[in-house]
Amino acid sequence: MTWQSLLLGFLLASLSGLAFHLVRGGALSRLALYVVTAWVSFFAGQFVSMLLGWDYWRLGTLNLFPALLATLLGLLASTLLAGGPSLWETLRERTALHSDDDPDL
Repeated sequence: MTWQSLLLGFLLASLSGLAFHLVRGGALSRLALYVVTAWVSFFAGQFVSMLLGWDYWRLGTLNLFPALLATLLGLLASTLLAGGPSLWETLRERTALHSDDDPDL
């Protein structure tokens, strides 16, 4: 794996963790948890895909599909293990807040 692929992997994993935090919400500690989890699970998915010879959605030396799938699974697992409200409860609260703003509803 080249340095460019490593940097691109960190960038994609960081964006995935930031996007998950944007949807999920939480404090700064949750943001750190999601970004670090995204880094670890992205490169774990990349490593497993290299071992098994999977070549789905390749971008240079990165196997994007297995890496991003592992990232999503890792982020969901970290949410479950960290506790707090569920992802569905968070989404329901956000949509309820937006529906209260509209007096016509």
